[in-house]
Amino acid sequence: MTAESQAVDDFSAPHRRIWAIAGPAILANSSAPLVGLVDTWAVGHLPGAVHLAAVGLGSIIFTYILWAFGFLRMGTTGMVAQARGSGDNDVLIATVWRSAALALLLGGIMLVFQEAILALSLQALAPPENVASVASEYFRIRIWAAPATLLFYAITGILFGLALTRVILWLQLLLNITNAILNLIFVIGLDMGVPGVALGTLIAQLLATAAGVVVVWRTLGGAALMAGLVHKITWHLGEFRRLVAVNGFIFVRTIFLMTALALIVKKSGALGEAEMAASHVVNQYMLLMALGLDGFAHAAEALVGAAYGDGRKAVFRRWVTLTTFWAIIASAAYALFFWLAGNGITALLTDIETIRVMVAGVMPLVVALPVIAVWSYQFDGVYIGATAGAAMMGTMGIAFAVYLLILDPMTNEWGLPGLWGAVLIFMGVRGLAQALWMPRIEAGLKE
Repeated sequence: MTAESQAVDDFSAPHRRIWAIAGPAILANSSAPLVGLVDTWAVGHLPGAVHLAAVGLGSIIFTYILWAFGFLRMGTTGMVAQARGSGDNDVLIATVWRSAALALLLGGIMLVFQEAILALSLQALAPPENVASVASEYFRIRIWAAPATLLFYAITGILFGLALTRVILWLQLLLNITNAILNLIFVIGLDMGVPGVALGTLIAQLLATAAGVVVVWRTLGGAALMAGLVHKITWHLGEFRRLVAVNGFIFVRTIFLMTALALIVKKSGALGEAEMAASHVVNQYMLLMALGLDGFAHAAEALVGAAYGDGRKAVFRRWVTLTTFWAIIASAAYALFFWLAGNGITALLTDIETIRVMVAGVMPLVVALPVIAVWSYQFDGVYIGATAGAAMMGTMGIAFAVYLLILDPMTNEWGLPGLWGAVLIFMGVRGLAQALWMPRIEAGLKE
C-alpha cells in the first residue's frame, strides 16, 4: 500500500479532514458571489434599472461561456486526485501540462471569435435594446480575461485534486477582494459605470492567474514540471484521449446547466426590465448558496476521488457518506439564513422599491433552494472524483428535459415566482437522477 493509499484510509479524524478541505473552499467560493453583491450594490444605486440589468446580462453571458469550460477544473480535479491516490506522480505532472495547454488554446479561440460570441449571445438572450447596448460595452472589455480565466480554472482543479484548498482560498481572496476594490474605485470613485465593473474584473483575473502559476510551480517543483514539459508522452495525442473524453462529457453537461441558467435571464427579460433586475438579485443569492455548498462537494472530489483511484468500495462509500452529512447540515443553515435575512439583504442591495417587492415574492423559493439543490451539488463532487463524466452528462440531460417542459407553463402562469419554481424543480430532478445512478458508479470498485 502506498503512502497516499494509507492517507486515503486514514479515518482517525475524518470530520477534521473534510473541514480542512471544505472550510477554505467555502470561504473561497463564497467570496466570488460577494463580489457580485458588491457590483450589484455599486450599480444598483445608479439611476434606473438598465445598469443593473446590463451587469446581470453581461455576467450571465460570461458565466455561460466560461463555465461551459468548467471541465478544465472538474476533469483536472478528478484525474489529479486519482493520480494522487494511486501515487503516480508522472501522470499527475502530465495532467497539469495538458490541462494548462487546453485552457490557453480555448481562451485564445474565444478572443479570436469574440464578436461572433457577443452577437450570438445577444440573439439568444434577446434583452431590451438599451440593456444590450450597455452589456456590449461590458463584454468587449471583460473578454480579454478569457485565457487567464480558463487557465485559472485548470490551476484550481490541480489544487483541488491535491486537496490544497487553503492555497485556493488565498488565490480566490486575492482575485475577489482585488476585483471588489477595483470595481468600487472604477464605478463609484471614477464614475465609469458598467465598463468600470468589467475593467476591474479583467485586472483582478490577470493578477490572480499569475499568482496561481507561481503557486503550482512551487508546489509541484520546477524541475519535475520542466521534465514533464519536455517528456514526449505528455504531448502524445493518444494520451489526451481520456482527458478529452472526460472533459467532453462534462462540457455537454455544463452546456445543459448553463443553458438552464441562461433561460432564467431570457425569461425574466421577457417579463420586463424590472423583473430582469430582480431576477439578477435572486441569482446572486443562488450563487452564494451554491458556491458555499460546493465546499463539501470539493471535499468529496479530493477524498472520494483519491479513494476511487485506490479502488476500494468501502473507503469510497465512507467518504461519500461523511461529506454528504456535512453538506446537508450546511444546506439547512443556508435556508435559515435566507429565511431570516433575505429581504433585509435585498433592501441593502437596491433602493428601487419595485425590485425589492419582486425579490420578496420569490424569497420562499430561495429559502427552499439549498435544501433541494444540495443533493445535486454533492453528487457532482462524487462524480467528478470518480471522473464519471458520461453519468454527469446523462443525469443532467434528464433534468434539463424536465426543466424545458415546465419552464414556459410555470412562467406564463405565475411570472417570476413560476420561473424560479421551475429552477427549484430542475435542481431536485438533478439530484434524484444522480442518486438513482450511483450504484453504477460503485460497480467498478472492489469490496
